[in-house]
Amino acid sequence: YYIDSSIVAYYKNHFKIYVGKEVHGRKGAIVMNCNPFTNGHRHLIEIAASQVDYLYIFVVEEDKSRFSFVDRKQMISNGVRDMSNVYVVPSGEYIISQKTFAQYFKKDQIEIVDNMDYDVRIFGEVVAKEFQISIRFIGEEPYDKVTNKYNETMKRILPEYGIDVIEIPRLSSGDGEIISASKVRRFLKEKNFKALKKMLPQSTLEYLLDKNQVDKL
Repeated sequence: YYIDSSIVAYYKNHFKIYVGKEVHGRKGAIVMNCNPFTNGHRHLIEIAASQVDYLYIFVVEEDKSRFSFVDRKQMISNGVRDMSNVYVVPSGEYIISQKTFAQYFKKDQIEIVDNMDYDVRIFGEVVAKEFQISIRFIGEEPYDKVTNKYNETMKRILPEYGIDVIEIPRLSSGDGEIISASKVRRFLKEKNFKALKKMLPQSTLEYLLDKNQVDKL
């Protein structure tokens, strides 16, 4: 693989724009799409944030999801507003993007999962180095074969760059049902706000209720 110097320059500039100053201590990262932001995402962030001094949430910037990047970033920002050591930033052009991991955006159509080493190596060699990240947190993914392969790729490659990969089990709702964004999208389509209320933070629920123009529960 070859990482062009322009990508290094891109993330140096990215750091200056979205962070701007050095912070000291142990730094971790999560890359999230959050389509939309659920209690499961919040659970992952809470556990990760408790293990580091500073946690970067890289929001997938590619607009290939039901909710736009602007909306997804806002839902995450609203959902972590009470967490002082969490910083929400755009993922940029080379973290889970069309350029590095196009299959991520067409999971339902995939039979054979492509190699995604390049995406992971850009994170390890460029992004983590620039942001001084030593841990990448990931959510357990037993059902989605594309994301599961991505998790396995991170576990294999990132330790080469001195980055620990910590996998956190999924959160279930009160009735034992695993929380996933795909289920939330299905319930949203069905206007099943009773089910949504079990799976979403209040901040996301208010956003979705507003978008669907229904009375608050």
